[in-house]
Amino acid sequence: MRIQRNPGSLSAAAAPFRPAIAMELLDQGAHVDPRHGSNVLELASVLAGDRWSAKPESVHPALAVAADAVNDLLTDDRRRLLVPFAPWLLGTNSADPRIWPAVASACMRAATPSVPEPGLSWLLADLDRAHAWIADIDSPRRRHRDLARRRDRRWAMRASCSALAQVAASASPEDADSALCQALVDCINECRRLAGKEAVDPRLPLADCPQRLLVQLHAMWSPGCDWMETGYKLASTPQPACLLTAPAGRMPDQHPAATTSPPLPGSARGERCAD
Repeated sequence: MRIQRNPGSLSAAAAPFRPAIAMELLDQGAHVDPRHGSNVLELASVLAGDRWSAKPESVHPALAVAADAVNDLLTDDRRRLLVPFAPWLLGTNSADPRIWPAVASACMRAATPSVPEPGLSWLLADLDRAHAWIADIDSPRRRHRDLARRRDRRWAMRASCSALAQVAASASPEDADSALCQALVDCINECRRLAGKEAVDPRLPLADCPQRLLVQLHAMWSPGCDWMETGYKLASTPQPACLLTAPAGRMPDQHPAATTSPPLPGSARGERCAD
């Protein structure tokens, strides 16, 4: 929905956007809006208060590919394990070119313990390619080679998805879900390491991961345009102090008492979300 910019019209335009919506957490694929469900990246766009999207601007594309693959590969009854991961995806979209091979390497390392030959040889070759990319990232001969960079990024996305699919197929559903979550933790921490941040472990027991959140529509100006677009944000009630709402454009700081995630609504450490 778009509304033309008009002086003094922001509050009037935002008025219809206030009713709360119960957003189910989480499901496969992309969704039209929170009424139809959400995946972990769409949840991240809500936490950032951005336009509803499965490709939030503040999430690095390489990390978004890994998070999307993990979201779709997890079993339906344990996909909610990704809810506490969402705020830690935000603020990772830096221009550091090392993020692409670093995230791909994390995905491939997760697959190496369980992939038999001959697939292991291919996987190790891909891992060597990622390591060579990192080592070669600043060499003069690679600068200004836009075509090569695009080709490398496409390869990194394919390699990440292929490795995560092998993780999902290599063990019992419960063990595979655990390995996939660990792989996404490693991807997040690769981004944090390159940004000079401390490692985190956002995992929580399934019982502490909420089944739904209350969100509301809100209006925002399209950058560089005379149009307002609709986005979604956490409803002001019943979780006004929820630490899931990490600011867009930067990573949330690590919890001072531990290396775990901030409190979640619906858990003993956070406010109760809508049932």
